[in-house]
Parts: sequence; structure tokens; C-alpha cells
Amino acid sequence: MFFSKVLLCYHGGSRKVCTNGVSLLSKSKLIVIDGNGIAYRAFFALPLLSNSKGLHTNALYGFTTMLLKLMEDYKPTHFLVAFDAGKQTFRHQGYAEYKGTRDKTPPELSEQFPVLRELLTSFGIRQYELEGFEADDIIGTVTKLVDAGDEYEALVVTGDKDMLQLASEKVNIALTRKGISEIELFDPAHIDKQYGLQPHQIVDLKGLMGDASDNIPGIPGVGEKTALKLLHEYGSVEKVLEHAAEIKGKMGEKVAAHADDARMSKELATIHREVPLDFPLSELVYGGYDKGQLADAFRKLEFKSLLERLDLYGVGSGESGETEGGTAAEAVQVESLWTADAAGLSKLIQALPAVTALHVEAIGDNPHTSELLGIAFYAAADSSQSSDEDSVLNEGKVYYVPYEALASSDAAPVREWLASKDKSIHVYDVHRAIIALYWREIELHGVAFDALLAGYLLDPTESALTLSGLTSRYGLPALQADEDVFGKGAKFKLPERDALCAFMGRKAAAVHRLTPKLEEALETSSMHQLFYELELPLAVVLASMERKGIQVDKEELQAYGAELGKRIEEIIQNVYAAVGMEFNVNSPKQLGEILFDKLQLPVVKKTKTGYSTDAEVLEKLEPYHPMIGHILLYRTLAKLQSTYVEGLLKEVRPGTGKVHTYYRQTIAATGRLSSQFPNLQNIPIRLEEGRKIRKVFVPSQPGWRIVTADYSQIELRVLAHISQDEKLIEAFRDNMDIHTKTAMDVFGVSEDAVDSNMRRQAKAVNFGIVYGISDYGLSQNLHITRKDAARFIEQYFAVFQGVRQYMDDIVKSARLDGYVTTLLNRRRYLPEITASNFNLRSFAERTAMNTPIQGTAADIIKLAMVQLDKRMLEEGVRSRMLLQVHDELVFEVPEEEVDLMKAMIAEVMESALKLDVPLKVDVDDGVNWYEAK
Repeated sequence: MFFSKVLLCYHGGSRKVCTNGVSLLSKSKLIVIDGNGIAYRAFFALPLLSNSKGLHTNALYGFTTMLLKLMEDYKPTHFLVAFDAGKQTFRHQGYAEYKGTRDKTPPELSEQFPVLRELLTSFGIRQYELEGFEADDIIGTVTKLVDAGDEYEALVVTGDKDMLQLASEKVNIALTRKGISEIELFDPAHIDKQYGLQPHQIVDLKGLMGDASDNIPGIPGVGEKTALKLLHEYGSVEKVLEHAAEIKGKMGEKVAAHADDARMSKELATIHREVPLDFPLSELVYGGYDKGQLADAFRKLEFKSLLERLDLYGVGSGESGETEGGTAAEAVQVESLWTADAAGLSKLIQALPAVTALHVEAIGDNPHTSELLGIAFYAAADSSQSSDEDSVLNEGKVYYVPYEALASSDAAPVREWLASKDKSIHVYDVHRAIIALYWREIELHGVAFDALLAGYLLDPTESALTLSGLTSRYGLPALQADEDVFGKGAKFKLPERDALCAFMGRKAAAVHRLTPKLEEALETSSMHQLFYELELPLAVVLASMERKGIQVDKEELQAYGAELGKRIEEIIQNVYAAVGMEFNVNSPKQLGEILFDKLQLPVVKKTKTGYSTDAEVLEKLEPYHPMIGHILLYRTLAKLQSTYVEGLLKEVRPGTGKVHTYYRQTIAATGRLSSQFPNLQNIPIRLEEGRKIRKVFVPSQPGWRIVTADYSQIELRVLAHISQDEKLIEAFRDNMDIHTKTAMDVFGVSEDAVDSNMRRQAKAVNFGIVYGISDYGLSQNLHITRKDAARFIEQYFAVFQGVRQYMDDIVKSARLDGYVTTLLNRRRYLPEITASNFNLRSFAERTAMNTPIQGTAADIIKLAMVQLDKRMLEEGVRSRMLLQVHDELVFEVPEEEVDLMKAMIAEVMESALKLDVPLKVDVDDGVNWYEAK
């Protein structure tokens, strides 16, 4: 073999990954991955992540980051990912209990396997599975072919030590450690160094010590240390059994008594290397990935960092500029006039009565800080007056006005027209347009249609909601993606004048062409009312809230930062006092040495480089020593300091002294809003230290108050209405604490017998049901076994039978219709609901259950916002609606309007939508956001 001695290091998420420096492969390089094993380890190594559609993605993300690094460092010429084909294999024929003790795969992981296969297809990587065999056997057969020839060298990537038996001069084993965050490479020499064994003896090791994860019995009482000692002396299971009489004490008796178990265990651990493969190794050749396909896959999963890392922005379906007939630039023909002087502006002013669509172009993710390039106005052609010179394709003209011209005195009539409400125009992303223009002192009114909002409603799971994506989806002439014209990041560059004008013209024309198609689709899908009465007016309300912003008391924020700094220093000193020495609390290595060497605490988890001191380990160790609690608190406060004190100070706008968050309407598939720049929905409020951050948000005028209004348990109230469960309805109508009520019914106790732990568990189940929680998810939340969690869920459904009936009925309805809806008719399509693949189908079923609940709750607060905005305008109050944070609204209110506003807010929010149970809103006020809770 031709090897190169290197150290492989990379980052999986935020974790550093290193090998031990064993030789890496050269020659024709074949990488073979244990698909199930690596996905499983990635799932448990990373926290539960999900995209806006509710699909869990942690295993997918971990797998992908590992895959990319393998490609980067090994540059394979051939690739294969092997999967288990099913639960039953030939091993079960001889030992029915094989893998019988394993927990059922968490549904949060199961749902990711079909998507993983799609992702690998996007990467262009061959996958293989065969009924009756495990991935290990496929890998064993492939590596046997490698050993038999001279053309290939293989790297097997797995988390299973059993695979070490495959190591040879041509096959290295990359064994994952600490989930998938570290890789240790094994060749025969390293196996000998680590265990004093040859690769073929690994099965003897398993034969003696067994494997609890696979329910392989081995010999009772024989662990790795004893098994290695026996093998170093006798060489194999068979030889150990032959010399059982020589082994002293009870161990010799155990070996003799369990000889059959040892033989069977060795056989079960032996990888079968004669799988009837239907391909030669040459078919595993890897030619790289198609950028478009991979970009589409990453967008679907919302792996934005990976899109950027691989420079895949601007490619893929609905993003690239390629069409069957040529480039997008050639596909759309529209006459665009650059109107930057008085003469050009005069022509535009004359054409304004005919303008039906416009496009506001602002560069930058945050519209509050974006650079306004200009506006393209689409004017419909007047066939009675136009000539061939005036009209292109009998469609009209586009007038593009750069910002410099728009701000000139000659453009005053254009600005007046934009601000007028006496018009009806169509745009793409009215919310962003209003904000971008506002900061240039230009008002925009009279918008009657938004192509972005319509496209989102028609398919909230679609990632390509760009103008180019929408034109592609609705069969219109192709439109180039922004990245194709401007570039991205450091490559950003404005095109020359005529190209920019033409591109802006095509955008405005695309809005004009899209509108009738989108309107028809909204009507057909019964979302016409939802669009015109909720989403479109809400976009204007959100823009108004953002323009106002919320005042930040910078002195209070800096003072709190200083207070946190002082507390952090005190905690560090407490840590030093608890252990009797100083050390770097930010160093995992030094902390590990203190915990496990000096204090002799039990080792929970080790890494290749030493002891693990992650949050999970520290939480388990907390009862053993007072220093652990100090460390956990230190980490929490340090994050508050960096993320929410220093980070928030950077977001305060110099000219206003406020933060102006940006609400996204088209991100979450359920209809929920998301907040950016800064994300005010993520301020931690479970800890008092986190809640104190809210003290810095104050009224913008002296003598005013902050008023907050928070829906109480809105999702559970929606569940009661939708499910018509008698017990839930009764509890809410009687104004009972729903978590106490649930605990009473599930545990079968009286109200006064419900303790805090019972209520906590009931609360976790109540909210878990809304989100389609599994026994695995509940077990993680409550730190109980999956078995206990499953029993708890079953008890819940036995009590709340209406909820179970709803779950069954909504899934049946989704299978019939292909979608589910909220009470306001927001629709979510579920094409996977009838999939033959169990995991895909299960994810769709879970989504069918929770979307109507979560989506209706989102609709209700949005509806309340629109109604409150209208009511406040009618009443002529000076109060302002500032923020929406999940189920809470935040206002700033003059002292004399506090009572009026509190009554008005409660009335509007509690009557926003009529349910069979009362909506309840908690309304409070204070001198800042913190005091108003």
C-alpha cells in the first residue's frame, strides 16, 4: 500500500474531529460507510434539530458533515454506503434473540432514513442493501473483493468495533468515537497495539465477552479485560474452551459451562463475506456530485451553512438560470427603460396610471440595513395607443428607476404615487419592500397582491419561493436567480447598467405574469380569504411594528452586562474554592483532570483526547460535587453575556436607539412567524438571569408603559376544540389548570394529591401531544425510560379518548385528501402520507396530527394582530404594537391609555376566533418588558 502519514481533523457541527495519525489511503480509494451505524451515532451525538417543516435533521446534518470531510481529506475514487435491509437476517434463524434487547428506533431518527437515502442520491453516491443481510455483511463482502485484487484500497467508516475484523493491508477501519465527532483509524498494526490481537481475533474477543448492544451473550462475567487476557494466552475461543480446565477458579467453571454460548457468540459476531452482490467494484466509481441536485437537497433540509460552505447558492431547481431553450435572460423578453434623468422620469410619470406591478430591489438579508438599488415599474400596454416601438410582445414596458434618481426632486410625483392608497398594484414581498423604502423616507401603499405570500400559502414546504423559483413552478418563462446576476458574498458585484435594467425589468414582468396564476390557485385551494384578510394585511402590520422598533436602555443593558460579569467572576472563585486550586474553567482538558483525576468522580464518557465534560456529563455528575453546579451556572451566564448582552448591543440602531427586528412570514410550514436581526423570540426566559434581559426593553417615551398580552395554553385549547374531547373541553370551560387536570386523570388521583412532579410530567405530555412527541422524545424531556414514557402516553390516550380519535381521523383525512388544514383553511400538503416507506409515512402522519393545532394557534394570534391594528386605528389611540413573541404581544402605551388598551387587547384577542372553549389572555403592564410579566 502507498500510505501518507497525516492527522485528520475536522469540525462536525462545533466539534473537532481528529484521527490518531494512522496512515491514510492512496491508490484507487474506495470508501465504504456503514449507513445505519453512522446515522444512528450522528442522531445521538447531536441535539434534536429540525427544519421549519418539522422534519428532524440532526442525523442528516451529522452524516453530511462527516461525508463532506471524508471527501475533502480522502478524495475517494469509489464510494458505497451500505444499509441494513430489514430487522430479520440469517442470524435470527440460529438465534432468535439476536439484537432482541435493542430499543425500538426513535421515530425522530426513523423519519430521517428515507431522506438520507435521497441525500446520498443527490451526492451521487451508490447505496446498497440486501434482504436477509446486514450492512456489515455487505461491507465484509466488498472488502474481501478489495483484498483479493490489487486495484483498490478501502476505508470502512463505522461505529462498530466488530468491523475491526475486516482490517488488512488494503483495508483500514475508521472507527467513530464520541458519537461521530472523532475518528480513530485502525490497520492491523494499530489493532495489535491497542488490543494485542490480529484482526481475525476480534470475533474471538466478542465470542468471549459478548456484546450487549446486539444481545450476544458471550460468557457471563467475562469483560474485555478478561477476554483479552484469555486470548493473549490461548489465541481463540476454541483454544480457550479446550483449556477451560486450566483456568483457575470460578472463571474456568463459567468457561466450561457456557462453551456453547461462546461458540455461538463468535459465530454471530463473524461478518458474513459471501453476500451475493449484483455489482462489481468498478460500478462504485464516484464522479462527484451534481451541484444543482445537492443544492436543492440542502435547501429542503435548510442546511444554509452547507450551502454557503460549498458555494451552492444560485444553483439548483428554481435557482439556476438554465432552461431547456437557453438561459433565463433569453427566455424573458420585455422592454426595460433606464429612467435616471428628468426626461426618463417624465415618461414614467406619464405611465404611472398604467402601472400594475413593481419590484423593489434591496441588497442584503436584513431589509432594515439593506442597500436600496431602485424600483422597476411594470406598465401594462394600451393596445389602442401603443405601437411596436412602445410595446414588446404586446405586454407593456418596464421603467427602472435607480435609487439616486428616485430620491431626486424630479421624482417627487413618483414618490407621491408610491405613497398613495388610491391604486392597486402587485409586488413580490411587500413587507420587505415597505421596510427598505421606509428607511429612505419613501412610503409604499396600495399593494393589492404579494406573489411571495401567495406562493408560500400555496405550498409552505417549498424552499424555492424566490421569484425565479415561483416562475419555474408555475410554468412561466425562466428568470435568473439573483446570485447568477450579482454573485454572492465576496463575489458580489453590480452588473453594468443595461444588464441591471434588463434584469429588474424581467423581475417586474414576472410579478405581473405570476399574479393571475397565483390568484387562481388561491381560489381553487380555498385560501383566497386567508390571503386577503389575514396574510396580506398582516405583512403591512408587521412592517409597521418593525419600523417603530422597541427602545433599548443601553445603560441598563451595559449595567446588566457588568452585573453578569461580576457574577461570573464570583462563580469562578466559588469553583476554585470548591476544588482548592485555580484552573482554566473554559478548558475541557483541565476541567476533566480536576473532576476525574483530582476529585475522583465517576467517568461518564471519555473521548480520544481525554474526559468528556459536556453538559450531559456535568448534569449527571451534579449530585456528586457542589463544584459541578457552579460550572453549569457559569456556562449559562457566560452565554447570556456573549449572546444576549454583547449581541444585543450590536443590534441597537444608532439613529433610533431601538432594535428593529425583522419578522419572516414565509419560513415556518405551520404559519408561525420567525424573528431575525435580532431574534427576539429566542431570549431565554426559563432562568431568572435570562428573564432579566427583558428589563432593558422600555417605552420610547417618558411616562409610557409596556403592556404584554399572552395567550394561555392556546395550542391545548385549539386541541380541545378540534378533538372535541369532553374532558379537555370541561377542564377549560371550568377554568381548571389543565396540567393538574391531566395529572389527576392520568394518575387517577384527586386534585390535592397532584404533586409538582406529577404536574411537570403531565405538562410535558400535554405539550408533547401537540407536537406529536414519541416515547423517545418524552423520555428525553422527563429523563425517564422509553418504556415509562410509552406507558405514560398510552395512559394519556386512554383518558383523553377524543384526542386519540382526532389523531386517527386526521391521518385518515390526510390520506384521502393529501393535505390537512387549519381552522382558517391554511393548507399543508403531505405527499408522503401514502408512501410505502414506513418512515416517510410516519413523519407525514405526525405532521398531519400537529399541523392543524399549531397552525390554527399561529393563525389566531395573527388574526388578533390584524384586528388589533384596525381597532387601534379606529379608536385613535397613541399606543403602539411593537412585538410578537410566540403567543405574546408587546405594546408601548401612554399612561392615560393603559386601562383602555388592556381591556381592548383582552377583548380582541379573546374573541379573535370563536372556539368551543374560551380563549384566555393574560394582560399585564410595567415600566419595562420584564416588569410587565
